[in-house]
Amino acid sequence: MNFLKNSSINPPVFFTAAILILIIVASAIFQPEFTQSVFNNTQAWILEHVSWFYILAVAIILITTVLVAISRFGDIKLGPDHATPEYKDFAWFAMLFSTGMGIGLMFFGVAEPVMHFLSPPIGEGGTVDAARNAMNITYFH
Repeated sequence: MNFLKNSSINPPVFFTAAILILIIVASAIFQPEFTQSVFNNTQAWILEHVSWFYILAVAIILITTVLVAISRFGDIKLGPDHATPEYKDFAWFAMLFSTGMGIGLMFFGVAEPVMHFLSPPIGEGGTVDAARNAMNITYFH
């Protein structure tokens, strides 16, 4: 474990997260039905009992972010006093917009044909015709 001494990795945090992820992945691989039922039950419980908290938390975070941005704290420079921004506002907007578009293309480039293949608008899913129609719908969209 000497390699961790010169690293910025916090061992308790890293190994706890790694073990938890490995347990979940192993469960999904070796017991997929059980894992799916656990995830479905967890999601149903969250939606039934704490969905109001999720919506409230998102609203509070959004309002707080906007208030900080328009307050005097929004002008605080992050970095040394002599530092200047590497990119202008328009360039930042363009990068964020491009990133959002890229993520959408990467996700839906795979997800949309699969969705249309499994549950097509016309016909039965999982067939050769469904695969053809899924690709046609995806190209059209």
